Amino acid sequence: MAKFKIGSPSSPKELIDRKEELADLLTKMKSRSINYNVAVIGYRRIGKTSILVKLQDLLEKEEKIIPIYFDVQKNMTEPKIFFTRLQKTIFDSYIQKLSGTQKAKTVTTKIMGEVLSKLLDAFKSKKITSISAQITAEGAIIPKIDFDEKKPDYTNIFYSVFKTLKALSEEGDVKFVVILDEFQDFTNLTRYEGLKDIFNLFRAVVQERGDNVSFIISGSRVHMLNKILDSGKSPLFTHFEKIIIHEMNKKFSIELFTKYLSAKKINVEEDIPEKAFELVGGNPFYLMALAEAWKPKKDIKETYHDILTSPLGSLKNYVDYILSEDLGNVKGGTILKTILRALAISEEGLSYSEISHAIGVPMTKLSFYMSNLQNSDLIEQVEKRFKIRDNIVRDYLEIEAKELE
Repeated sequence: MAKFKIGSPSSPKELIDRKEELADLLTKMKSRSINYNVAVIGYRRIGKTSILVKLQDLLEKEEKIIPIYFDVQKNMTEPKIFFTRLQKTIFDSYIQKLSGTQKAKTVTTKIMGEVLSKLLDAFKSKKITSISAQITAEGAIIPKIDFDEKKPDYTNIFYSVFKTLKALSEEGDVKFVVILDEFQDFTNLTRYEGLKDIFNLFRAVVQERGDNVSFIISGSRVHMLNKILDSGKSPLFTHFEKIIIHEMNKKFSIELFTKYLSAKKINVEEDIPEKAFELVGGNPFYLMALAEAWKPKKDIKETYHDILTSPLGSLKNYVDYILSEDLGNVKGGTILKTILRALAISEEGLSYSEISHAIGVPMTKLSFYMSNLQNSDLIEQVEKRFKIRDNIVRDYLEIEAKELE
Protein backbone atom coordinates (compact mmCIF):
# COMPACT_ATOMS: atom_id res chain seq x y z
CA MET A 1 0.00 0.00 0.00
CA ALA A 2 1.27 3.47 -0.83
CA LYS A 3 2.39 5.61 2.07
CA PHE A 4 1.96 9.35 1.77
CA LYS A 5 3.43 12.00 4.01
CA ILE A 6 2.29 15.59 3.71
CA GLY A 7 5.13 18.04 3.07
CA SER A 8 7.73 15.36 2.26
CA PRO A 9 8.94 14.36 -1.19
CA SER A 10 7.12 11.39 -2.65
CA SER A 11 9.12 8.18 -2.71
CA PRO A 12 10.16 7.07 -6.21
CA LYS A 13 7.41 4.43 -6.23
CA GLU A 14 4.65 6.88 -5.23
CA LEU A 15 5.33 9.68 -7.70
CA ILE A 16 2.23 10.52 -9.75
CA ASP A 17 2.46 12.22 -13.14
CA ARG A 18 5.68 14.04 -14.19
CA LYS A 19 6.54 11.40 -16.82
CA GLU A 20 7.43 14.01 -19.45
CA GLU A 21 9.67 15.98 -17.10
CA LEU A 22 11.41 12.82 -15.88
CA ALA A 23 11.93 11.47 -19.38
CA ASP A 24 13.44 14.78 -20.49
CA LEU A 25 15.76 14.96 -17.48
CA LEU A 26 16.77 11.32 -17.77
CA THR A 27 17.62 11.62 -21.46
CA LYS A 28 19.71 14.74 -20.89
CA MET A 29 21.58 13.36 -17.88
CA LYS A 30 22.40 10.05 -19.57
CA SER A 31 23.73 11.80 -22.65
CA ARG A 32 27.45 11.54 -23.31
CA SER A 33 27.41 13.42 -26.61
CA ILE A 34 26.06 16.65 -25.10
CA ASN A 35 26.88 17.64 -21.52
CA TYR A 36 23.66 19.31 -20.36
CA ASN A 37 23.11 21.60 -17.39
CA VAL A 38 19.49 22.02 -16.35
CA ALA A 39 17.54 24.31 -14.02
CA VAL A 40 14.36 22.77 -12.57
CA ILE A 41 12.14 25.64 -11.46
CA GLY A 42 8.79 25.67 -9.72
CA TYR A 43 7.01 27.25 -6.78
CA ARG A 44 6.94 25.81 -3.28
CA ARG A 45 5.39 22.38 -2.74
CA ILE A 46 4.80 21.86 -6.44
CA GLY A 47 6.73 18.57 -6.48
CA LYS A 48 10.24 19.52 -7.67
CA THR A 49 12.07 17.54 -5.00
CA SER A 50 9.88 14.49 -5.62
CA ILE A 51 10.89 14.62 -9.30
CA LEU A 52 14.57 14.99 -8.42
CA VAL A 53 14.46 12.12 -5.90
CA LYS A 54 12.86 9.92 -8.57
CA LEU A 55 15.50 11.00 -11.07
CA GLN A 56 18.24 10.15 -8.57
CA ASP A 57 16.70 6.70 -8.09
CA LEU A 58 16.63 6.07 -11.85
CA LEU A 59 20.19 7.30 -12.38
CA GLU A 60 21.52 5.13 -9.54
CA LYS A 61 20.53 2.11 -11.63
CA GLU A 62 22.85 3.24 -14.44
CA GLU A 63 26.23 1.53 -14.29
CA LYS A 64 28.44 4.48 -15.12
CA ILE A 65 26.46 7.38 -13.61
CA ILE A 66 26.74 8.73 -10.05
CA PRO A 67 23.86 11.02 -9.03
CA ILE A 68 24.47 13.37 -6.11
CA TYR A 69 21.57 15.10 -4.38
CA PHE A 70 22.48 18.02 -2.11
CA ASP A 71 19.97 20.37 -0.49
CA VAL A 72 21.74 23.74 -0.29
CA GLN A 73 19.14 25.25 2.02
CA LYS A 74 19.12 22.43 4.57
CA ASN A 75 22.91 22.25 4.67
CA MET A 76 23.50 26.00 4.71
CA THR A 77 25.71 27.17 7.56
CA GLU A 78 29.14 28.79 7.82
CA PRO A 79 31.52 27.83 4.97
CA LYS A 80 33.70 25.29 6.81
CA ILE A 81 30.78 23.06 7.73
CA PHE A 82 28.95 23.66 4.45
CA PHE A 83 31.89 22.70 2.22
CA THR A 84 32.70 19.68 4.38
CA ARG A 85 29.10 18.46 4.10
CA LEU A 86 29.13 18.91 0.33
CA GLN A 87 32.44 17.13 -0.04
CA LYS A 88 31.26 14.25 2.17
CA THR A 89 28.16 13.86 0.00
CA ILE A 90 30.42 13.60 -3.05
CA PHE A 91 32.62 11.01 -1.33
CA ASP A 92 29.68 8.93 -0.11
CA SER A 93 28.08 8.80 -3.54
CA TYR A 94 31.37 7.82 -5.19
CA ILE A 95 32.08 5.12 -2.62
CA GLN A 96 28.62 3.62 -2.93
CA LYS A 97 28.93 3.34 -6.69
CA LEU A 98 32.43 1.82 -6.63
CA SER A 99 31.60 -0.64 -3.87
CA GLY A 100 28.34 -1.74 -5.49
CA THR A 101 26.37 -1.13 -2.31
CA GLN A 102 23.72 1.41 -1.42
CA LYS A 103 25.05 1.83 2.13
CA ALA A 104 28.63 3.01 2.39
CA LYS A 105 28.90 2.03 6.05
CA THR A 106 28.64 -1.66 5.15
CA VAL A 107 31.71 -1.59 2.89
CA THR A 108 34.70 -3.61 4.10
CA THR A 109 37.86 -1.94 5.35
CA LYS A 110 39.80 -3.44 2.43
CA ILE A 111 37.49 -1.85 -0.13
CA MET A 112 37.61 1.42 1.80
CA GLY A 113 41.39 1.35 1.61
CA GLU A 114 41.28 0.82 -2.15
CA VAL A 115 38.75 3.63 -2.58
CA LEU A 116 40.82 5.97 -0.42
CA SER A 117 43.86 5.21 -2.57
CA LYS A 118 41.87 6.07 -5.70
CA LEU A 119 40.64 9.30 -4.13
CA LEU A 120 44.14 10.42 -3.20
CA ASP A 121 45.54 9.47 -6.62
CA ALA A 122 42.78 11.49 -8.32
CA PHE A 123 43.50 14.54 -6.17
CA LYS A 124 47.24 14.26 -6.76
CA SER A 125 46.87 13.94 -10.54
CA LYS A 126 44.68 17.03 -10.67
CA LYS A 127 46.81 18.98 -8.18
CA ILE A 128 43.96 19.40 -5.71
CA THR A 129 46.03 20.22 -2.65
CA SER A 130 43.47 21.71 -0.27
CA ILE A 131 41.30 18.58 -0.01
CA SER A 132 42.26 15.11 1.08
CA ALA A 133 40.48 12.16 2.71
CA GLN A 134 40.97 9.84 5.65
CA ILE A 135 39.49 6.66 7.09
CA THR A 136 37.95 7.00 10.54
CA ALA A 137 38.27 4.44 13.32
CA GLU A 138 34.80 3.22 12.34
CA GLY A 139 36.00 2.52 8.80
CA ALA A 140 34.29 5.44 7.03
CA ILE A 141 35.95 7.80 4.58
CA ILE A 142 35.56 11.48 5.38
CA PRO A 143 36.91 14.63 3.73
CA LYS A 144 39.87 16.44 5.17
CA ILE A 145 39.81 20.06 4.03
CA ASP A 146 42.71 22.40 4.66
CA PHE A 147 41.14 25.51 6.18
CA ASP A 148 43.73 28.12 7.12
CA GLU A 149 42.55 29.22 10.57
CA LYS A 150 44.01 32.72 10.24
CA LYS A 151 42.43 33.58 6.91
CA PRO A 152 40.64 30.73 5.14
CA ASP A 153 40.86 30.89 1.35
CA TYR A 154 37.19 30.14 0.69
CA THR A 155 37.55 30.86 -3.04
CA ASN A 156 40.11 28.08 -3.41
CA ILE A 157 38.09 25.71 -1.22
CA PHE A 158 34.97 26.35 -3.33
CA TYR A 159 36.85 25.52 -6.54
CA SER A 160 38.56 22.51 -4.99
CA VAL A 161 35.34 20.89 -3.79
CA PHE A 162 33.85 21.06 -7.27
CA LYS A 163 37.13 20.11 -8.97
CA THR A 164 37.01 16.77 -7.16
CA LEU A 165 34.01 15.88 -9.34
CA LYS A 166 36.06 16.19 -12.52
CA ALA A 167 39.00 14.37 -10.93
CA LEU A 168 36.90 11.45 -9.73
CA SER A 169 34.92 11.19 -12.98
CA GLU A 170 38.17 10.74 -14.89
CA GLU A 171 39.71 8.41 -12.31
CA GLY A 172 36.65 6.14 -12.11
CA ASP A 173 35.47 6.58 -15.72
CA VAL A 174 32.03 7.65 -14.51
CA LYS A 175 29.67 10.56 -15.03
CA PHE A 176 28.51 12.69 -12.11
CA VAL A 177 25.06 14.28 -12.09
CA VAL A 178 25.04 16.88 -9.31
CA ILE A 179 21.62 18.03 -8.11
CA LEU A 180 21.78 21.25 -6.09
CA ASP A 181 18.33 21.82 -4.62
CA GLU A 182 17.30 25.30 -3.39
CA PHE A 183 20.27 26.61 -5.34
CA GLN A 184 19.40 30.27 -4.76
CA ASP A 185 20.47 29.85 -1.12
CA PHE A 186 24.09 30.03 -2.25
CA THR A 187 23.54 33.78 -1.80
CA ASN A 188 23.80 33.21 1.96
CA LEU A 189 27.52 32.56 1.50
CA THR A 190 28.20 35.91 -0.16
CA ARG A 191 28.82 37.61 3.19
CA TYR A 192 32.06 35.66 3.60
CA GLU A 193 35.33 36.90 2.16
CA GLY A 194 36.19 35.12 -1.06
CA LEU A 195 32.57 34.16 -1.76
CA LYS A 196 31.05 37.56 -2.49
CA ASP A 197 30.86 36.75 -6.21
CA ILE A 198 29.68 33.19 -5.70
CA PHE A 199 27.74 32.95 -8.95
CA ASN A 200 30.84 34.04 -10.86
CA LEU A 201 32.71 31.28 -9.04
CA PHE A 202 30.03 28.77 -9.97
CA ARG A 203 30.14 29.85 -13.61
CA ALA A 204 33.84 28.99 -13.66
CA VAL A 205 32.99 25.60 -12.13
CA VAL A 206 30.40 24.96 -14.86
CA GLN A 207 32.77 26.01 -17.62
CA GLU A 208 35.66 23.86 -16.34
CA ARG A 209 33.69 20.79 -15.21
CA GLY A 210 34.90 18.49 -17.99
CA ASP A 211 32.87 16.16 -20.18
CA ASN A 212 31.45 13.92 -17.44
CA VAL A 213 29.92 16.30 -14.90
CA SER A 214 26.41 17.71 -15.32
CA PHE A 215 24.61 20.05 -12.95
CA ILE A 216 20.93 20.27 -12.13
CA ILE A 217 20.02 23.30 -10.08
CA SER A 218 16.58 23.71 -8.58
CA GLY A 219 14.72 26.12 -6.40
CA SER A 220 11.36 27.45 -5.29
CA ARG A 221 12.30 31.14 -5.35
CA VAL A 222 11.15 31.47 -8.92
CA HIS A 223 11.54 35.24 -9.31
CA MET A 224 15.05 35.12 -7.84
CA LEU A 225 16.14 32.13 -9.95
CA ASN A 226 14.83 33.72 -13.11
CA LYS A 227 16.95 36.78 -12.35
CA ILE A 228 20.00 34.57 -11.81
CA LEU A 229 19.44 32.65 -15.04
CA ASP A 230 17.80 35.13 -17.41
CA SER A 231 19.46 38.47 -16.72
CA GLY A 232 22.06 39.36 -19.31
CA LYS A 233 24.20 40.70 -16.46
CA SER A 234 24.10 37.41 -14.55
CA PRO A 235 27.21 35.18 -14.66
CA LEU A 236 24.99 32.13 -15.29
CA PHE A 237 23.07 33.63 -18.21
CA THR A 238 22.71 31.01 -21.02
CA HIS A 239 24.46 28.30 -18.99
CA PHE A 240 21.35 26.34 -17.98
CA GLU A 241 18.36 24.99 -19.86
CA LYS A 242 15.18 25.57 -17.85
CA ILE A 243 12.49 23.01 -17.11
CA ILE A 244 9.43 24.56 -15.49
CA ILE A 245 7.37 22.43 -13.10
CA HIS A 246 3.70 23.37 -13.16
CA GLU A 247 0.74 22.16 -11.13
CA MET A 248 -0.64 18.74 -12.01
CA ASN A 249 -3.57 18.63 -14.42
CA LYS A 250 -7.06 17.62 -13.36
CA LYS A 251 -6.64 13.93 -14.21
CA PHE A 252 -3.53 13.41 -12.10
CA SER A 253 -4.77 15.66 -9.30
CA ILE A 254 -7.84 13.46 -8.96
CA GLU A 255 -5.63 10.38 -9.04
CA LEU A 256 -3.42 11.71 -6.24
CA PHE A 257 -6.37 12.71 -4.06
CA THR A 258 -8.04 9.34 -4.58
CA LYS A 259 -4.87 7.36 -3.86
CA TYR A 260 -4.26 9.33 -0.69
CA LEU A 261 -7.73 8.46 0.59
CA SER A 262 -7.31 4.83 -0.49
CA ALA A 263 -4.12 4.66 1.57
CA LYS A 264 -6.30 5.71 4.53
CA LYS A 265 -8.81 2.99 3.53
CA ILE A 266 -11.48 5.56 2.72
CA ASN A 267 -13.79 4.98 -0.22
CA VAL A 268 -14.61 8.20 -1.98
CA GLU A 269 -17.53 9.31 -4.11
CA GLU A 270 -16.58 10.26 -7.64
CA ASP A 271 -17.34 13.97 -7.29
CA ILE A 272 -15.24 14.54 -4.15
CA PRO A 273 -11.78 14.43 -5.83
CA GLU A 274 -13.06 16.72 -8.57
CA LYS A 275 -14.35 19.21 -5.99
CA ALA A 276 -10.98 19.03 -4.24
CA PHE A 277 -9.25 19.99 -7.48
CA GLU A 278 -11.67 22.88 -7.98
CA LEU A 279 -10.85 24.16 -4.49
CA VAL A 280 -7.05 23.90 -4.36
CA GLY A 281 -5.91 23.21 -7.92
CA GLY A 282 -3.15 20.79 -8.87
CA ASN A 283 -0.65 21.53 -6.11
CA PRO A 284 0.26 18.11 -4.57
CA PHE A 285 0.76 19.51 -1.07
CA TYR A 286 -2.60 21.25 -0.99
CA LEU A 287 -4.39 18.19 -2.34
CA MET A 288 -2.85 15.92 0.29
CA ALA A 289 -3.57 18.38 3.08
CA LEU A 290 -7.22 18.46 2.03
CA ALA A 291 -7.38 14.67 1.67
CA GLU A 292 -5.85 14.21 5.12
CA ALA A 293 -8.44 16.44 6.77
CA TRP A 294 -11.55 15.34 4.88
CA LYS A 295 -13.91 12.84 6.49
CA PRO A 296 -16.66 10.91 4.67
CA LYS A 297 -20.03 12.66 4.58
CA LYS A 298 -18.45 16.00 5.48
CA ASP A 299 -18.76 18.88 3.02
CA ILE A 300 -15.34 19.27 1.41
CA LYS A 301 -15.70 23.06 1.15
CA GLU A 302 -16.23 23.15 4.90
CA THR A 303 -13.12 21.01 5.37
CA TYR A 304 -11.12 23.42 3.22
CA HIS A 305 -12.35 26.39 5.23
CA ASP A 306 -11.47 24.62 8.49
CA ILE A 307 -7.84 23.82 7.57
CA LEU A 308 -7.42 27.36 6.26
CA THR A 309 -8.79 29.12 9.36
CA SER A 310 -8.63 26.91 12.46
CA PRO A 311 -5.59 27.41 14.76
CA LEU A 312 -4.28 23.90 14.01
CA GLY A 313 -5.30 23.86 10.36
CA SER A 314 -2.54 22.56 8.08
CA LEU A 315 -3.06 25.19 5.39
CA LYS A 316 -3.37 28.01 7.92
CA ASN A 317 -0.07 26.99 9.50
CA TYR A 318 1.54 26.75 6.07
CA VAL A 319 0.35 30.18 4.92
CA ASP A 320 1.38 31.69 8.28
CA TYR A 321 4.85 30.22 7.73
CA ILE A 322 5.06 31.54 4.17
CA LEU A 323 4.03 35.05 5.15
CA SER A 324 6.31 35.06 8.19
CA GLU A 325 9.30 33.91 6.17
CA ASP A 326 8.71 36.12 3.15
CA LEU A 327 7.67 39.29 4.95
CA GLY A 328 9.88 38.93 8.01
CA ASN A 329 13.14 39.43 6.15
CA VAL A 330 12.30 42.58 4.22
CA LYS A 331 11.62 46.18 5.10
CA GLY A 332 8.06 47.37 5.22
CA GLY A 333 6.51 44.17 6.57
CA THR A 334 3.38 45.85 7.96
CA ILE A 335 2.66 47.77 4.76
CA LEU A 336 3.31 44.66 2.68
CA LYS A 337 0.65 42.76 4.60
CA THR A 338 -1.76 45.67 4.05
CA ILE A 339 -1.09 45.57 0.32
CA LEU A 340 -1.69 41.82 0.23
CA ARG A 341 -5.03 42.16 2.04
CA ALA A 342 -6.11 44.82 -0.45
CA LEU A 343 -5.19 42.54 -3.36
CA ALA A 344 -6.94 39.58 -1.72
CA ILE A 345 -10.38 41.15 -1.86
CA SER A 346 -10.03 42.02 -5.53
CA GLU A 347 -10.73 39.17 -7.96
CA GLU A 348 -9.34 41.03 -10.97
CA GLY A 349 -6.27 42.46 -9.24
CA LEU A 350 -5.35 46.11 -8.75
CA SER A 351 -3.32 48.64 -10.67
CA TYR A 352 -0.61 50.81 -9.09
CA SER A 353 -3.00 53.72 -8.64
CA GLU A 354 -5.72 51.50 -7.16
CA ILE A 355 -3.28 49.99 -4.65
CA SER A 356 -2.02 53.46 -3.75
CA HIS A 357 -5.58 54.64 -3.12
CA ALA A 358 -6.55 51.49 -1.18
CA ILE A 359 -3.69 51.64 1.33
CA GLY A 360 -2.99 55.38 1.42
CA VAL A 361 0.61 55.22 0.21
CA PRO A 362 1.86 57.60 -2.53
CA MET A 363 2.63 55.91 -5.84
CA THR A 364 6.19 57.27 -5.67
CA LYS A 365 6.87 55.05 -2.65
CA LEU A 366 4.85 52.07 -3.78
CA SER A 367 7.37 50.54 -6.22
CA PHE A 368 9.74 49.61 -3.37
CA TYR A 369 7.07 47.55 -1.64
CA MET A 370 5.75 45.96 -4.81
CA SER A 371 9.27 44.92 -5.80
CA ASN A 372 9.72 43.15 -2.45
CA LEU A 373 6.44 41.28 -2.90
CA GLN A 374 7.40 40.19 -6.41
CA ASN A 375 10.84 39.04 -5.30
CA SER A 376 9.14 36.89 -2.66
CA ASP A 377 6.85 35.32 -5.29
CA LEU A 378 3.81 36.47 -3.33
CA ILE A 379 2.37 38.55 -6.16
CA GLU A 380 2.52 38.54 -9.94
CA GLN A 381 1.90 41.22 -12.52
CA VAL A 382 -0.48 40.48 -15.38
CA GLU A 383 -0.30 43.34 -17.84
CA LYS A 384 -0.75 46.39 -15.59
CA ARG A 385 -2.56 44.71 -12.70
CA PHE A 386 -1.17 42.90 -9.67
CA LYS A 387 -2.60 39.74 -8.16
CA ILE A 388 -1.68 37.40 -5.34
CA ARG A 389 -0.02 34.51 -7.15
CA ASP A 390 -1.19 31.63 -4.94
CA ASN A 391 -4.96 31.18 -4.61
CA ILE A 392 -4.63 29.51 -1.20
CA VAL A 393 -2.72 32.52 0.13
CA ARG A 394 -5.31 34.79 -1.47
CA ASP A 395 -8.22 32.91 0.14
CA TYR A 396 -6.51 33.06 3.52
CA LEU A 397 -5.86 36.80 3.29
CA GLU A 398 -9.35 37.48 1.97
CA ILE A 399 -10.85 35.82 5.04
CA GLU A 400 -8.45 37.76 7.27
CA ALA A 401 -9.24 41.06 5.54
CA LYS A 402 -13.00 40.58 5.94
CA GLU A 403 -12.59 39.75 9.62
CA LEU A 404 -10.74 43.05 10.11
CA GLU A 405 -13.44 45.15 8.43
